[in-house]
Amino acid sequence: MTFRKEEADLLRQRLNNFVHMVQNNHFYDAHETLEYSWKALRIEHPDEAKILKGLINGATALELKKRGREDASLRVWKTFEKYRPLIETVDSIFTKTYHTCTKILEEKHRELFESLLPQTKNI
Repeated sequence: MTFRKEEADLLRQRLNNFVHMVQNNHFYDAHETLEYSWKALRIEHPDEAKILKGLINGATALELKKRGREDASLRVWKTFEKYRPLIETVDSIFTKTYHTCTKILEEKHRELFESLLPQTKNI
């Protein structure tokens, strides 16, 4: 199923906003920017909606980590990981953008969770 032009333009803008917000550690706002599109796409574009659900959960996991809720963050991150493979199987005009979103979420995840790794001391 293809997107109507207005629908595609709006989602493209929201995905670009999502990238910008994640890059700037505004994870809650990134989550919110995709929420409406996720809800709107669930009927006509269910696989695209699942990809957005994964991205939303990725941003939510980062926000939880930022708030010091590591356990909850790791649980929510698993939902992001669950839906990430759909990017490879869904024929979408947004595939490249989804990859960009995923890459940035994963980079931020590594940055935030590096602080949980045990530090080694140089002797």
